[in-house]
Amino acid sequence: MKISVIIPIKDLGSKILPCLNSIYSQDMSKSDYEVLTVFDSCSDDSESVVREWVKQHSDMRLRAFRAECKCPGGARNVGLDHAAGEFIMFVDGDDKLINNSAMTILYNAAQGHNAVRVTDHKVTPPMTKYSQRLTIWLHFFSRALIGNDRFTDLLLCEDYEFVKRIRSKAEYDEAIVTTPLYYYNYDHNRMKARIKKVLALSEERKKEGLPPLYVCDEFVPVSALEKI
Repeated sequence: MKISVIIPIKDLGSKILPCLNSIYSQDMSKSDYEVLTVFDSCSDDSESVVREWVKQHSDMRLRAFRAECKCPGGARNVGLDHAAGEFIMFVDGDDKLINNSAMTILYNAAQGHNAVRVTDHKVTPPMTKYSQRLTIWLHFFSRALIGNDRFTDLLLCEDYEFVKRIRSKAEYDEAIVTTPLYYYNYDHNRMKARIKKVLALSEERKKEGLPPLYVCDEFVPVSALEKI
């Protein structure tokens, strides 16, 4: 199998269908990829929405898992533990692919390499591009390159930390794709609330001598988070 697409889902019953439809519409043969949906502590109808969709798209190879994760990367780890594809593709459940050849483009670009980095994307609302950041959905890694590495229990910027770790491996060898393939649905209010919560929790941990629950380095300074 060529690709395993991992989709973490947390209460996305009203938003998940465009994501699934964009993956189903890919021009790659359905036998060449699988989709792993991970329902993380969902309290809405996400699971029933996906299962109903699967009934209408029975030729899609989709496996569903339930998890009770306490961190954003946890659901992705469940997917990684069950993935069978040669390459791993991470797609957030409220985002979507905007090119019907996205998976074919990535897989072809990866030949002779163990990673692909995409340098452009679409985002709503219009805002700063993420092409220079270590964003997980702009990277395409071979399962062999990832190996036993998994996401940590960070609550914010966990994908940056994971990507940075994978990219630091001596064997890392990337190809570049300049064509926009991904649509990022940025929800400012939700992100602002999430950052506020994580910063508050991290301040409490600081009093106990514990590290913060977010990445804090030259790439993601805390000042940048506080401005959002």
